Amino acid sequence: MATTPIPIDSQSQLPDPNANEIDHLSALPDALLLTILSLLPLRVAARTSFLSRRFRHLWRARPSLELISRDLPPPKCDNVVAMADSALLRRDPSHLLLSLLLDISGYAGFKDSFFSSLLLKAQSLLLRHLTIGESCSSWDLLHSLHIIFSIHSLQSLSLPTLRPSVSSLQAFQFPSSITLTCLKSLSLSLVDINPAEINRLLSQLPSLEDLHLQIRVTDPMLLSSQSIRKLELIVVVGCENFDTLELSMPLLEFLCFETHGLSINKSLPHVHGAIPSLRKAVIKLDELHKKDASAAAGLLKCISQAEELSLHLKESEDEMVPFTILLEPGKDPPNFPNLKSLDVTMCCHKHNFEAVVAVLHHCPALESLKLVHEFPKFTYRSRLRNWEDWVSELPCSGCHYVYFRNLHLGENVKEFEYIKSLNNKYTSKRQASS
Repeated sequence: MATTPIPIDSQSQLPDPNANEIDHLSALPDALLLTILSLLPLRVAARTSFLSRRFRHLWRARPSLELISRDLPPPKCDNVVAMADSALLRRDPSHLLLSLLLDISGYAGFKDSFFSSLLLKAQSLLLRHLTIGESCSSWDLLHSLHIIFSIHSLQSLSLPTLRPSVSSLQAFQFPSSITLTCLKSLSLSLVDINPAEINRLLSQLPSLEDLHLQIRVTDPMLLSSQSIRKLELIVVVGCENFDTLELSMPLLEFLCFETHGLSINKSLPHVHGAIPSLRKAVIKLDELHKKDASAAAGLLKCISQAEELSLHLKESEDEMVPFTILLEPGKDPPNFPNLKSLDVTMCCHKHNFEAVVAVLHHCPALESLKLVHEFPKFTYRSRLRNWEDWVSELPCSGCHYVYFRNLHLGENVKEFEYIKSLNNKYTSKRQASS
């Protein structure tokens, strides 16, 4: 059957199927659109300039920028330069910058002043959060530190590894003038730096509350601050001279302490100091030797005011015979009057389990207990070990952990008291062996 063609005049009068659709994206305010664009990678946000005239320059005003040239070929590094010029160097001063991530490698096409010019422009835009990645060249970073530590509007700062310059015979020093009066969070990685320089830096940061510090040191160290509340400290023991770590932080509430590089010649440093406000502590110690038992017990005494305590302890593979980690020989464990939660992960062989049982008798307020047995690896270094000496002593068949909770409410009390009762058995054994 033949169809009758519709007249041209009638076609022009047909309803538009898209006439009732609403452009919800264009109805959003600029502030909300900028927040959405901030969640996108910079190169993706730049593509929105083709959507409409309104979006042509909108991406350049987003409050956060990420300039990354890591592992990029030279042609794409040129694109990073173009984006940095459009989004930062030629940015409207009325569009303040909230956060900036710089992870720019030492590309030959970058001018010597390129890195510092980005920081100077960010400083004029009242930058609040700055992160510099590991790809940035040490030369650019060291020659721009005076700019970084003069951005008075910064609230958080994260820097890559800082170490003395190979070409310079002088020791590393922070800038003499530091104006980071608003800084609350700082992340640093330092190698072979005089500990006095760290304290000089901390003394000029009156608002600092959160410090993440990874440091390789060779001399005794003192960390002092009147404002820090959270400290994550990763210590790489550089030599046998580093035998003391003192903490003077009266407001510290959270401590995460981790060590690396321990060996027969490099011992665990003795940690002591005044941290009366401590509420939570996380301790991770690897490659422990028998000679480190005294320092480990001293560390427990230093954090005895904590309400939550997590311990992850591991003996060195060079030790053929099990030994006690938590207790000094011939001494009782410290009192933990406020401890409510105890989480211990280690090889729960006979000596360590005895120490745990002894510690439980000094925790009158304990509400939850978790013990995890971590069976040691038997590698070439530890091939002479007798595996029977490292078997778990936890009172459970077929399980490598015990977990008691709500002890203050009467749950698992019977099982918990059974573990504590083992203290008499182990005490009589120790006395007999003495």
